[in-house]
Amino acid sequence: MHDRTQPGFIPGQCDRRTGFFCKGWRLMALAFSFSVGAAAVAFAAPVDVYRGTLGGSEVVMELGKPQADGSRQGRYFYRRHGVDIPLGGPLHALAEGQPLRPELTEALGHQGPLFTDASGRAVVWRLQQQGDSLSGEWVDGIHGKKLPLSLRRIAHYDPEVLEPRGVEAVSKAIVWGAGGGLSQGVAISEQVTPYDYLRLAQQRLELGKEVVVAPDLAWRPVRDARTKLWYPRLTRHPDAKILAQTNAILEQRHWGMSLEALACKASIYLNDGPAAGSLGGYDAEVINVTYLSKAVMGVVEAGSTDCGGAHPHNHLDPFTLDLRHGGYLDFTRLFKGAKYGEYKLELSPRMQEFIRSSIAAQPEPRDETECTDLLPDAYMALMFREPGKMGFVVSGIGHALGVCLGSGIQIPFQKLKPYTKPGAERYFQP
Repeated sequence: MHDRTQPGFIPGQCDRRTGFFCKGWRLMALAFSFSVGAAAVAFAAPVDVYRGTLGGSEVVMELGKPQADGSRQGRYFYRRHGVDIPLGGPLHALAEGQPLRPELTEALGHQGPLFTDASGRAVVWRLQQQGDSLSGEWVDGIHGKKLPLSLRRIAHYDPEVLEPRGVEAVSKAIVWGAGGGLSQGVAISEQVTPYDYLRLAQQRLELGKEVVVAPDLAWRPVRDARTKLWYPRLTRHPDAKILAQTNAILEQRHWGMSLEALACKASIYLNDGPAAGSLGGYDAEVINVTYLSKAVMGVVEAGSTDCGGAHPHNHLDPFTLDLRHGGYLDFTRLFKGAKYGEYKLELSPRMQEFIRSSIAAQPEPRDETECTDLLPDAYMALMFREPGKMGFVVSGIGHALGVCLGSGIQIPFQKLKPYTKPGAERYFQP
């Protein structure tokens, strides 16, 4: 995963993918700005965030400033669902987007977002503003239902500064197609990303069975029932500060994946493709804790996600957390001559040759796909493995070579001693 708590970007070592989806909702807003009859301009930033109730349900709304003709663009979600629904129109008649269906888009003669059905009926928010409050009525003109609306402004921010840009935006659009709209390096927080924070925070998590390694060392999987994605949390560690820091990282990674899954569900308002309205494969993501000691936690994220991009995102991405100092493990603490290059960890020539010779010495039959030929020069990730081994595996490779993901070699800690720095043994103790 690109890391929302770690500066820098080291593919194949600390990142599960090259970042988050394409420009996300800002692209959605650009698309539906045409359909509400307003000027063809993108979602104007900054925006206001409102929180309140629609009938008996808690909702969060993000609303842009009025355009020249008085129309506004926005989105909202029910907190119990977390799925964005587009809004567009003047404040007194803010139309709510309708899920796209082939028969509906065909009848109306265009692709969505759509704000009316084939008979021209709409779901409309009739709002009046008083200071920081909005109140009014939700009117379902399709099914004949009305509910009271009451909202209060709680935040003001500029989502455009948080979007992916350049190569990141292009690569995400190609691979994922639609998504959460936050660039790599953006931490999800109440201050920086208030709208998405309310989507993800304070949700009651389902708890899996605790895995106890020692009386003071354990972890358990948890999941948000809306996305069905199990993700680990550290439950016991002798250092309370380290435990809190570690869980903050794990939570950010979990939130990032959940945000992408919920964005894929919301894409049903933008297109009627086969992935629209699904969780994009995140409900089948497999997250394994491969190693846990008082010094190190090793985790691997693996799966195949797809929300309408050019091809699925097949991935196997290990990352390692430092439970002695906090944060991600800096492998240059462990290995002589190791350094971080522009894109990845670079091991010393001597250690690279040792890895090559170790691969060559594996008993037959060796890797028939010749995937290990990629190691250690490219696409290599390091991972701690039970019992007492370091894995050197293929990770972060392109779609065409996805069959190679996870190929590599496991080397016992003892054999790595000639290449480690003084003090590294603290990380290699069970």
